[in-house]
Amino acid sequence: MKRMIIATMIATCSVLNIMASNDDISGSWHGTLKVTPQVELKIVFNFKTSEDGKPSVTIDSPDQGAYGIAGEVNFISADSVNVTVSRIGLTFTGRKQDGKLIGKCTQGTMSADLELFPGIVELKRPQTPKPPYPYTTKEVRFNNLSDGVTLAGTLTIPESFTEATPVIVMITGSGLQNRDEELYGHKPFAVIADYLARNGIATLRYDDRGYGESTGDGKNATTEDFARDAKTAMEYLHKEVKFKNVGILGHSEGAAVAFMLGADNNSGLFSNPNFIIAIGAQAVRGDSVLIDQSATMLEQGNMPANIVSDYIEALRKMYELKIMEGNNMAVENIEDICANWKNTPVHTSLKANLKKIAADNNPWLNYYIGFSPAESIADTDCPVFVLYGEKDIQVSPELNMLQMQRLAPKATVKLYPGLNHLFQHAQTGAVQEYGTIEETISPEVLQDIVDFISFKPR
Repeated sequence: MKRMIIATMIATCSVLNIMASNDDISGSWHGTLKVTPQVELKIVFNFKTSEDGKPSVTIDSPDQGAYGIAGEVNFISADSVNVTVSRIGLTFTGRKQDGKLIGKCTQGTMSADLELFPGIVELKRPQTPKPPYPYTTKEVRFNNLSDGVTLAGTLTIPESFTEATPVIVMITGSGLQNRDEELYGHKPFAVIADYLARNGIATLRYDDRGYGESTGDGKNATTEDFARDAKTAMEYLHKEVKFKNVGILGHSEGAAVAFMLGADNNSGLFSNPNFIIAIGAQAVRGDSVLIDQSATMLEQGNMPANIVSDYIEALRKMYELKIMEGNNMAVENIEDICANWKNTPVHTSLKANLKKIAADNNPWLNYYIGFSPAESIADTDCPVFVLYGEKDIQVSPELNMLQMQRLAPKATVKLYPGLNHLFQHAQTGAVQEYGTIEETISPEVLQDIVDFISFKPR
């Protein structure tokens, strides 16, 4: 679900907490690592010395939302250092010069010059809401009794609200996330909730089960489980808070959940939403989504076309076996599936990856690859607004948009030029780019959501 770097560090971050002294290498050092000609990543090395004099190092990759990755100090002096981060196969060798650490960073076959400056970095996220707020927020908890799950969330209520005020249940995409759908320093759901509240619309956003302050087993949950949680949130708003106009905003997998509830006519008085906003919504089976993702990512990584073709065809066959016959048959047939592959290091690596996916017994994956939202979409009978980003490589409009229009001919379906899966203005749409963009979500998207809710809900 998550990095085109802006050319200079000063454009995207400010330097804080200058901890490195002039006479040694202790403290934090930041720089920009050029991964490919198109992709750069900010990186931070944190050097410490324990009371017994033993040095240690951790690294942060703010653009990737990764912090505190432990490394090993092979050598350190007042002006030189050599470290290895085995977990990610990275090595850095540098020497202090003119107040900077200048050296070389290697990772696999990649080798790049790297200049590090004293201090840490803070990502700029100008849309993240900051107090004081012209609306009320309330921390709430509600119970999914059927699954024994307590969900913790934030209810945001505009001034002068009534029972008729539109309220939205916000549902995150795949992977366990907090109520803000936070990733790479961005808080999309907090930004959306803030904008909607300023425009007279209430929201309820909550931590996924088993994440943050919510209880339950999120790691083994499927899309159906998350749908029951979302239904519980809707019922809470109807029964406890007494809202009468309850809609759903779902992002990515959350959009699939929205349609599951939109089509749910038989499981309770309050089961159906009054309206749906589906952001980056799949309209095809789950394995097709994942296959399309893999193809695009390999192509963006400049993988040769013949290798991409080999892998995608093998992935398709493996998923089909996994769906029809189970994990064991999928694993046992990998060699046959790849029988015509060349014996190259790349093919060997990709084959190992296929075996890993085939053997993965995660309930979410096993459910998702065979899951199709088509019936739910077709059976949803409420106002629907579906949004696609032109540069979305995770739920591509090329694969999903026409199918969505066929399944939901009454829905409002809009394609946004230049926007990625997070609905940021992007250059490539690559996951590696998400954290490098200051914008959390396009203002046009925010306004279109408000306009839709203002005129469409019944």
